[in-house]
Amino acid sequence: MTKKANFYAIHGAFYYLLCSVLVILMVSGCTRDVYDPNGGGEDKPNSFDFSTTSTIQLNVKYDVPEGYKVLFNVYFEDPFTTDEGGQTVLRTDITPAITRMTDENGEYHAKEIVAADHGSDVYIYTSYVGVPGLVQTTITDNVINADIEWKLTDGIPQTRADKWDPSTEYGLLGTWQTNGRPNYLDSEGELVLSASVLKTIRNTIQEGGICPQTYRQSADFKVDDLQGRDTEVSVRFIGGNSSAASIFGYYCYKDGASVKEIKAAKKYIVFPNTHTAGYYGKPIGLKGGECVKLHYIDENGVDKGTVFPNGVRIGWFLLNNAFVKEGKTDKICYSTTALNGDGRTHTAAFRINDFVVLSFEDYTDYDYNDVQFNVWSNPIEAIAPDVPSVTPDPGTDDDRSVAYRMTYKGILAFEDNWPNKGDYDLNDVIVKYNSVLAFNTSNQVLSTEDTFTALWSGASLKNGFAYQMNTDRSNVVTEFENISDTSQGLDRELAKATVNVFTNALVATENNTKTASYKIKNTLTTPVDHETFGVAPYNPFIMVHENLGNNRCEVHLVNYKPTEKADMSLFHTGKDLSSPNSGVYYVAAENYPFAIQLVDAEDFSTTETESVDITYSDFIKWVKSNGSEYKDWYKK
Repeated sequence: MTKKANFYAIHGAFYYLLCSVLVILMVSGCTRDVYDPNGGGEDKPNSFDFSTTSTIQLNVKYDVPEGYKVLFNVYFEDPFTTDEGGQTVLRTDITPAITRMTDENGEYHAKEIVAADHGSDVYIYTSYVGVPGLVQTTITDNVINADIEWKLTDGIPQTRADKWDPSTEYGLLGTWQTNGRPNYLDSEGELVLSASVLKTIRNTIQEGGICPQTYRQSADFKVDDLQGRDTEVSVRFIGGNSSAASIFGYYCYKDGASVKEIKAAKKYIVFPNTHTAGYYGKPIGLKGGECVKLHYIDENGVDKGTVFPNGVRIGWFLLNNAFVKEGKTDKICYSTTALNGDGRTHTAAFRINDFVVLSFEDYTDYDYNDVQFNVWSNPIEAIAPDVPSVTPDPGTDDDRSVAYRMTYKGILAFEDNWPNKGDYDLNDVIVKYNSVLAFNTSNQVLSTEDTFTALWSGASLKNGFAYQMNTDRSNVVTEFENISDTSQGLDRELAKATVNVFTNALVATENNTKTASYKIKNTLTTPVDHETFGVAPYNPFIMVHENLGNNRCEVHLVNYKPTEKADMSLFHTGKDLSSPNSGVYYVAAENYPFAIQLVDAEDFSTTETESVDITYSDFIKWVKSNGSEYKDWYKK
């Protein structure tokens, strides 16, 4: 009996002690941390935002005629390479970091979001005629400044291109400078090319496209003034997209001459250097609108002055890349098709009212816009080539038409234990994204085509995934390629356009036995400026416990705002040190985030319950450097 009494006494004391400990633990566990931005220890959140992107200010200005907008690309590495044939070509293994359109004054100023692991070198490229093609600059203090204009530096007048002394095979109209700029330019014939003309040329034969067959022809122009007036002929340089520094010239022959006679005609150099792109240090000696007056060269090769008689035909030739090759070239292109060794027509021609465009294809593609010229005469009726007429560009932009597209891709990884400390393996939900945004000429977003792929669900919880765009729900029409359940699509209860992609990652991946892709198109009723709209993946988040309703647990990227459905009482509990009133969300004192975006990542995986820095050893180094070092830690 005494032993039994002692047992109960001991048991009661132990029970009391255990309850006391539990009460203390419960009280301490329910006590919220106090956010003190000036405090220390575990109450001070990590100031690093774990972002793999950076924001830069981009300032670009082209010297253009009023009303001419320029589409340009920004690269952080040289976008050109040399192919097997020795030609400089645009690389296909990289994409622009930024693509944008200038305003009517050739200017662009805005903030851009790019991958943080970019270098300091910047290459700005455009295929638009009338402006320099490639300009190299640097990024300084997260700012890119590029004032792009023609730099036609003067050199010593001489009749040679670099080390090349023209052979007697070619006639000369005068001397030129070391950069190939003629000293015989006709200032009276120079013309400021209008925005309408430049737009029309670009739209008629587009870079990277296929020149319509109707414009391709042997473009030898015949002088034929019905009134018998003295006729003078001039050529204006327009520009082009060729990487070659080619020599352009002409030859004269009588109408009806044989191929042998045409081949024997004296060839005269007009423009020693037609290069305008600026690739690999090749000099630029011309800008659009500059003019040279031609001389009539008779069948004996004698210069008869600037007056051309009726019945004379003028042919054209291009010595591919000869300016930088001491006059040597492995390809000569003639407007007289019969003279071309490959038997191919290398010229295209059309007219915009009385503005006649002559355009060369210098190599192997079929866009026929490598080098372009304007041929004109005084009187203008004396040259009436049988070429197609095209309608001038009206000068107005359609805000609903797509001017360009940009692609964003990467991986999103989430921890679902928020606001409590997780294992930081960042694999509770892993989603890959590939988004294509369409823009108009005002750099406004017209639509998005988003593909989100559920890669992995390393959690036992049922987590959904959604993303929110920075525009009103009423401004978006959302279409899924395939609907698997009624919960997918726009959330009709939220003010901003929020798309529910899937509600359960475990179901989507069939317990990690497959991946599941969701293709979604969002069309904006009213276009939204790109700075306001932002970039993909927008504001992505997971919803814990499949909860599509109110007071749900949402996990977003660091400092990304939750939706109105989020349970705000969870902030500043557990390990979370957010301050919603200050716009601070999803921060903690740890060296790990609750969610992360890995821009441009193709793969990402961690071992279950093992923190991310064990799999990726440079992760902590990146964090401790506040993102200034080891920026590509997740790509290794």
